[in-house]
Amino acid sequence: MMEKIGILALGHGSKLPYNKEMLSGVADMIAEKYQNTVVRIGFMNMNDPTMDEGLKAFEGTGVTTIVAVPIFLAHGVHTTEDIPQILGISREDRKTSIDINGTDVTLVYAEPLGAHPLIADLAYERAIEALK
Repeated sequence: MMEKIGILALGHGSKLPYNKEMLSGVADMIAEKYQNTVVRIGFMNMNDPTMDEGLKAFEGTGVTTIVAVPIFLAHGVHTTEDIPQILGISREDRKTSIDINGTDVTLVYAEPLGAHPLIADLAYERAIEALK
């Protein structure tokens, strides 16, 4: 059986609409670029879908593994404690098994975006944009 990957892009949530639009936009870009991957979103609070609803949105997609990716720059209490607790993931193992349509699906928790060359490139691009 070929593995079918799902990505659950995770956001904090905000009363400001831009937060949801940004996460949805990132998820859409991932889905467009990696068409063999099923992408859904979920928020920790203040926005829908919740993280649980985001996981349920994989029903009927045939994914065998879901990777929960926090769209956060760095670790903090949300990424180290709150999100793993919401997802039912051990902070040590960083993965668990969940039921999707009566099938055990592996749920893996990824690192936040962190210090990465692409983040540095984006920061530089934003600096140049500010000068225009």
